[in-house]
Amino acid sequence: MGPRKMDDQSAARIAKARGKNDPFAKRADMAARNNKEQKGEGSEGSEGSGQKGDSSQKKDDGQQEK
Repeated sequence: MGPRKMDDQSAARIAKARGKNDPFAKRADMAARNNKEQKGEGSEGSEGSGQKGDSSQKKDDGQQEK
C-alpha cells in the first residue's frame, strides 16, 4: 500500500492527537487544504473546456440565423 495524500479527516485526527499548535499538525492541515484545492482545480478545468464548446455552438447558431 503506497503513500496517501493528506485529507481533512487525517489532518483533524493529527491535530486532535498532537494539538493544533504542533508544527506537524499545522503542516498536515496545510497539505490537506492544498490537496483539496488541487482536486478542485482539475474539475474546474474540465468545466471550462465545456464552456468553450458552448461558445462555439453559439457562434454556429448565429451563422445559421443569417
